[in-house]
Amino acid sequence: MLEVELKARIGDARAVEERVGTWAKFVRRFDKRDAYWHGPEWRLARGAKGFRVRVDGDKAVVTFKTKRAEGGMELNLEREFEVSDADAFEALAERIGCERFIRKRKTGSAWEKDGTLIEVMEVEGLGAFIEIERLVDEDEPAAIALAQGMVRAALADAGVPPEAVESRTYSELLLAAGRGDR
Repeated sequence: MLEVELKARIGDARAVEERVGTWAKFVRRFDKRDAYWHGPEWRLARGAKGFRVRVDGDKAVVTFKTKRAEGGMELNLEREFEVSDADAFEALAERIGCERFIRKRKTGSAWEKDGTLIEVMEVEGLGAFIEIERLVDEDEPAAIALAQGMVRAALADAGVPPEAVESRTYSELLLAAGRGDR
């Protein structure tokens, strides 16, 4: 699966949530705690070959992505698997020489509309954002273009202008804000 995603900064999260709630189905509230890891030899290319450990409720998932940007959006080939014990997995990662370089916490609400996921959230240390994503079965230009159009339409329906789109990753934003693990 290919994930077609964008994120945008928002000023008034409550107003965006209210607007999204008029046209999308509420899914859940969330509190996602992420730790981003890399191996010692990857330090100069953070994120390029790293992985994320996400704890969301009682579930822990390890994710690694192959990313590219196209049309102002991220296109991610995402692979993930669940682990029964996030702390034990992270201890193993440290044992084999990996290092955590960023922690991130996102709290907010999720909605769904016709296969499009919309999340309005607070990213600790960075502020309020909206993320919109669609999954595409194949890496095919027409399917990607259609998904990009649907994601942009959802952004407009949420009342968020296209110039609010943030092209940098949360990791890049957190590092720029001096919020990386040391």
